[in-house]
Amino acid sequence: LFCIFFTDKFKIKELMAVKKIKTQTELAEMLGISKNQMSNILSEKFNPIKSNVIELAEILGVSPKEIISEKNTKEG
Repeated sequence: LFCIFFTDKFKIKELMAVKKIKTQTELAEMLGISKNQMSNILSEKFNPIKSNVIELAEILGVSPKEIISEKNTKEG
């Protein structure tokens, strides 16, 4: 079994609403990245880069652990 970490897009969307961040594009601009990069970060197929997660968590006012989920999977 392998453990895959990814950003919890549902939690991020909740936090965006709390912070009154209306769109992924607006959040991407706050992070200094493109909308495509933001979409990748929110994808389950994307293994988030630590620096992106820390910066994203800071913008949303939470700890990085709050926006990360993990999934166990078998490779093959």
